[in-house]
Amino acid sequence: MANRFSNLKVAVLVTDGFEQTQLLEPKQALEAAGATVHVLSDKPSGVQGVMHLDKGQVVAVDNTIDQASSDDYSAVLLPGGAANGDALRLRPQARSFVHAANIAEKPIAAICHGGWLLISADLAKGRTVTSWPSLQDDFRHAGSKWVDQAVVRDRNLVSSRHPADFPAFNDEFMKLLDEQQQRELRQPFTPAGAVGEVRANADAIPPVKKLSSHGTAPAAPPQHEDEAFAIALGQSHQSDG
Repeated sequence: MANRFSNLKVAVLVTDGFEQTQLLEPKQALEAAGATVHVLSDKPSGVQGVMHLDKGQVVAVDNTIDQASSDDYSAVLLPGGAANGDALRLRPQARSFVHAANIAEKPIAAICHGGWLLISADLAKGRTVTSWPSLQDDFRHAGSKWVDQAVVRDRNLVSSRHPADFPAFNDEFMKLLDEQQQRELRQPFTPAGAVGEVRANADAIPPVKKLSSHGTAPAAPPQHEDEAFAIALGQSHQSDG
C-alpha cells in the first residue's frame, strides 16, 4: 500500500479559507499510498484553514500556483471550503492549471465547494457531478448534470458532497490514480503542445461567469479573497462545504 502511487505527484490547489479536513484527510491517504502531494496556493507563506466557522491550522505551501505547472503533476485535488472555493475561482492561474490538467485527461477530484473552480474554468459543461448542495444550480446553469450521491465519476473527474463522503471519495480518486499511473508507466508523460499553450495564455480561459440567482450561492463571487475569508471566519453565516 505504501508504494501504490510511488510514481505519482498530486497537486492540491487551495487558498485561505479551505476546509481543513478536506485537504488533510485526502492528503494523508494519498501520502500513505506513496504519492507525493504538493500544496499549491496564491499565498506563498502558508494558507489558512478553517473548521466550519472557526480558524484552523496554517498549512505550508510547496509552491505558488503561478510558478507551478500542471505538466509536472499526475492529478489535481480541489478541497472545499466556501471562502476557498469562491476566491480560488477568481484566480486566472488556478483556472488555467485545472484547464490544462483536463486537456491532458489527468484525474481531477473536487469535494464540496471545490467544484466551483470547475465551473469557472469551463470544465463543467456536459459533465455529471456532485458537490455541496448549494452549488447545484450553478452546475446546472453551467450545463452539468448534478446528482445527490456520495461520489460521482465522469471520465477524469471525481466529485463528492462533504466530509461524510470521504471513504467513497478517496476510493474513487485512488482508482483513477491507478489508471493514471498505468498510463504513465506504459508511456512516460510528455506534455502536449496544447497544454503549454493553455497555461501560457491565462486569457484563453473564459472569465468567471455570473452564478445563478436562483440558488443559495451568491449571485457573483466576492471582489477580494479577504471578503470570502471573512465569511469563513464566522463574520457571516456560511456552510462547512
